[in-house]
Amino acid sequence: MIMVEMFVLVAVVGGALWYLGRRGWLRLRGARGNCCGGCSLRRPKTGLAGRSGWPSRGKKMKAPAALFLAGVLGLSAGVAQLTPKQRAGAERTAPLTVPSPAELFSAIDKAGKPDWMSFYREPVPTTYPTRPRTALNLGALITDGYVAVEAQDGQQVKNTGKDIVALAGALGVGEDVLVRGKSIADFADQNDWFALREELEATTNEIRRAMIAQRDEALASLITAGAWLRALEVGSRVAELSGEEKSANLLRQAALIGWLRGELQALPEKSRSDPSVIQTDLALASLEQTMQGMEPAEFSEKRVLAVKETTAQFIAAMAAKEP
Repeated sequence: MIMVEMFVLVAVVGGALWYLGRRGWLRLRGARGNCCGGCSLRRPKTGLAGRSGWPSRGKKMKAPAALFLAGVLGLSAGVAQLTPKQRAGAERTAPLTVPSPAELFSAIDKAGKPDWMSFYREPVPTTYPTRPRTALNLGALITDGYVAVEAQDGQQVKNTGKDIVALAGALGVGEDVLVRGKSIADFADQNDWFALREELEATTNEIRRAMIAQRDEALASLITAGAWLRALEVGSRVAELSGEEKSANLLRQAALIGWLRGELQALPEKSRSDPSVIQTDLALASLEQTMQGMEPAEFSEKRVLAVKETTAQFIAAMAAKEP
């Protein structure tokens, strides 16, 4: 009996090590091709998957892996399952698995090679009346940086990088990203597009970490929401203009939208009552409704237009100057 238990334990631990090693190899391959093959953008899944980095890339394991290894350790310790408190803690690591907009854009580029410069916006203000609106616009601006990288437009990347630092400064974390801003400019001068994607993601991580450190979790959540609402606006316009079914299907991000709504709903009541947070939740709720009840075969033109309308109206309203 003991031999059987030892055999099972060795097999499970070996399987865990193989799984993590395999994921590491896919990540390495994805770093060179901008898609690891395991994210929801490449292969739709029920849960969120993709590269870690929201907020600390490579520092912690993904929730599924953490739960799997916890099960392995549970076998050796005689523990049947995680306690509710442990499960809740593991589930809160889910933000680490949220993919960046760069992965969506990389997948879109492979599907149809759009004219990325046509998706630039007019320069947006770098001052806003409230911190939540500043956070939302900072997230959207980071996505603009990814658009400029896809367009391989070094000057636009540098311009966007300066605005990112300015908005971060308005949130009180400008010093945390000054070095990142210089790196963005340097990589843009070198036309190192892969490094720029990495640096934009690292900049996002630095900002979010600083927000959380100063107990501004609400702003950290809004940065992520702003980034993805802008990303879906760009993605829906690409799908509308190209008519490509592959591009349209990449908008199928129901799990991501559900997670973003969950983040907002988990905020303290004072934060949830902020007008910008309410507007963000309404936009996400509209997207969630658009993505419900979809047939697996197709993301229809009607749904594409609905995503475009919802996200475009929201991004424009958040970026508008006050009268």
